[in-house]
Amino acid sequence: MPKKKLPRVAIYTRRNCPNCRQAKTVMKQWGIPFQELDIEKNQRAAKEFSRLRMRAVPLIKIGERVLQGYDVRRLKTLLSDSGFQLRRN
Repeated sequence: MPKKKLPRVAIYTRRNCPNCRQAKTVMKQWGIPFQELDIEKNQRAAKEFSRLRMRAVPLIKIGERVLQGYDVRRLKTLLSDSGFQLRRN
């Protein structure tokens, strides 16, 4: 049986955002590949963030699913439901 393709994971961040740092740290600990999109440095990311009509970071996109803010339980559930295996430390 072929392996299910995992969705792309992106985290929209700002430079001085403690919750953004927490989200990135836990994703690394879990072994989840993600793309960081700093909306202060990356104009394309800022436009996409604006198009999504979101107001706060971190904004975590897992495929088409969106999580605004840092909620470790919801993040874990969304990742698991999307087919990710979370590495345990």
